[in-house]
Amino acid sequence: MSKALRIVFIIAALAATATISGCSFLGGNEPEFTNWEPQLSPDGEKLVYESPVDGSLELFTYDLQSGEEHRLTKNDVDDWSPNWAPDGTRIVFASNRDKNVDIYVLDVETLAVSRVTTDEEEDINPTWGIDGRIYFNSNRSGAWEIYAIDPDGENLVRIKDAGE
Repeated sequence: MSKALRIVFIIAALAATATISGCSFLGGNEPEFTNWEPQLSPDGEKLVYESPVDGSLELFTYDLQSGEEHRLTKNDVDDWSPNWAPDGTRIVFASNRDKNVDIYVLDVETLAVSRVTTDEEEDINPTWGIDGRIYFNSNRSGAWEIYAIDPDGENLVRIKDAGE
């Protein structure tokens, strides 16, 4: 595994397991873990981020002009690593909703969530490309590699494998 992929995985894994008592990977008596992994919307008006609520990580948006916060998810599992679609209508994120870490898409208007990946191995670090595809890391081949998939879960492609 390349050093860069190893670092990406470690940061994502630690962020996902951080607790309300503080970020364990920062060590010592660090400040409380609150609002994490902010991503600016394509129009520059809102942030999406994760925050711990009642023992799980949930997704929120924050309007930079009005100061209004809106909760996007509410469940007993962690939702993290949010990233906006290029058109600002959807957000991709990682979650362990189905007893496995997979990639999901949330419609910002309706709050409907759809599962994009269903592999039994972990899919993390989703990023929405300007080409409309979702890029992410997965250990589905036994090593952490880069994949791309359409938002509807079709056309999965391994972009770069650990052996290259």
